[in-house]
Amino acid sequence: MGNISSCITAQPNTAKLIDLHRGTVREFALPTTAADLMLEEPGRLVSPVSDLRRDRRFSAIKADEILVGGGVYVLIPVSRVNGKVSDSEMAALESFCSERRSKRRSSKVLPVVAERVLGEESLNHRVKKHWKPALEPIHEGI
Repeated sequence: MGNISSCITAQPNTAKLIDLHRGTVREFALPTTAADLMLEEPGRLVSPVSDLRRDRRFSAIKADEILVGGGVYVLIPVSRVNGKVSDSEMAALESFCSERRSKRRSSKVLPVVAERVLGEESLNHRVKKHWKPALEPIHEGI
């Protein structure tokens, strides 16, 4: 009755565009297509950063493709399509994206702290339990 809206997550209505040549990051409003960005930057194509991390190559997306909210894209020259990403370029991309990833990290508990709080016995509690079958084997007689 009222819960349908609560189970739908809101998708961001902006995306980031990284220009490695100028060393800038620009945030733009969605919905927009790759063609809109390519018209603003002639001689350049749009490549998703997620593909760069996976393939280590620049890949251009289609001009009529609508960009995804929360996505990170990079501008590349036309001559660099299907070319390899250098280590320095990858490091620059990671530094631009690190602010975004740092927000998603959660805190972690060190084992030393857990021992002090829970005690050593409770940490090893699961290791001591062994599985024992409850049923006995069935013997069939001929």
